[in-house]
Amino acid sequence: MIYGDWIGRWARGYPDKEALVDAIEGRRYTYGQLACDMNRMAEFLHRDLGIVKGDRVACLAFNRIEYIWLFMALSRLGAIMVPLNFRLATGEYIYMLKDSAPKAFFFDREHQNVVDALKTEFRLPHYVCFDHDDSVGLSLPDIWQSLSPDSPPEIEINAGDTQLIIYTSGTTGMPKGVLLTHGMLTWNAINSTLGWNLGPDDRTILHSAMFYTAGWNVLTLPIFYSRGVNILVRRFDPDLILDLIAAEGVTVFFGVPTMFQMLALSPKFAATDFSRVRFLVSGGAALERSVYEKYKEEKSARIWEGYGLTEVGPNCFMANGKLGTVGHTMPHVDLKLLGVNGHEIPVGGEGEILLKGPHVCGGYLNNPQATAETIVDGWFHTGDLGKLDCDGHLSIVGRLKDMIISGGANIYPAEIERAIDTHPAVAASAVIGVPDPKWGEVGKAIVELVPGASLALDELVMFLQDRLGKFKMPKYMAVVDKMPRTPASEKIQKFILKKKHGSPENG
Repeated sequence: MIYGDWIGRWARGYPDKEALVDAIEGRRYTYGQLACDMNRMAEFLHRDLGIVKGDRVACLAFNRIEYIWLFMALSRLGAIMVPLNFRLATGEYIYMLKDSAPKAFFFDREHQNVVDALKTEFRLPHYVCFDHDDSVGLSLPDIWQSLSPDSPPEIEINAGDTQLIIYTSGTTGMPKGVLLTHGMLTWNAINSTLGWNLGPDDRTILHSAMFYTAGWNVLTLPIFYSRGVNILVRRFDPDLILDLIAAEGVTVFFGVPTMFQMLALSPKFAATDFSRVRFLVSGGAALERSVYEKYKEEKSARIWEGYGLTEVGPNCFMANGKLGTVGHTMPHVDLKLLGVNGHEIPVGGEGEILLKGPHVCGGYLNNPQATAETIVDGWFHTGDLGKLDCDGHLSIVGRLKDMIISGGANIYPAEIERAIDTHPAVAASAVIGVPDPKWGEVGKAIVELVPGASLALDELVMFLQDRLGKFKMPKYMAVVDKMPRTPASEKIQKFILKKKHGSPENG
């Protein structure tokens, strides 16, 4: 089988090559050992849960080795993993579960209460806890020793078969399940390996949460594809990351700008040895020149700025450009910039970034309209604005879509507005991004109240806590007598709100 069995293939050819360092549990795995545990998980999925090709399995957990086993085993069976963002609210989980219809739900002890509450709203055939606890579902450790490490029978898997469904919010306010296919993930890994010259000697830290594309597709899967080593941690911790960079000889590292700032502010930064680091990749938002210069001057380390999306893989450009650009496209990525008139934009002009290649996703789950609107003749319309310089380096200059980027996370105002509008005191709402020194941008809610009503920010946040994840909560709020609207369509004119209320303060 060409797809779905990277770990198994490396285990057969290089069984003793180190594959993963579990810094959470203090264990090390070769490709041979990792394959045995992948096979055990595959037997449990098929034998005990009846999972077959095409079935979906949801997962709600912090980073841990079992998460990796689960993904690799599902890929081996031709089944699909649906990782869930642990920062969401109950209502958001229910929507995603109804949309994806998983056959089983894996979780960790920390999320037992969430799963228990979900069971009253959404029934699934199987609930499985990664830990020694069967109060909410099956306990995986209780079954583990009975499972076989032998490789399961091969399954016919095609490039267009879905491997992973990652939910991302959209301009309509409803989350969309992005269909990441086996072919797409493979070509993202090929692009990354070739574009960044990844190989068996490369080592990285897997700190990004595995519910979104950065956790899998920036470096994790490309490093596995190139037979390198992933170092697994539970979450991003600046002091721990710096310790591991030195102790484990990390050669490549990904982070969002906020993370690089946090590392630089750590008391351990000055003494940390960066000599084995080949490059650092920053994504999710623009990198401040001061941060770039600090790593260059104090550590002789260059931070490369990358660009991508969940739908087209995060590694679309080689990050080999000047500061403020993302460089040239990866080897198997086509690019063009399109103007509002539908004509291609020449060098020096600004246009929407369109990308094409085998790294483009299979569309959106249960949403053919969004798929057709976004992928046209194979070209993915990113909704971001770019500009090419005379050397072919791309700069990201703006956004067509209404979006806030906070700490590298994409937050869509439409989703927040939809939730705010259900408050009985609110007649209309608009959410805009305002500057923040730590996160880059945070949300500010502008609300028009019904006559005679009152509403404070803390009351609004309390109302939203079961409807939105904490990271989406507006940090500031302003109340207006009446929203500015277009005369014809009655659409709220956000550009007017941004001029008047675009500062990081209440009111």
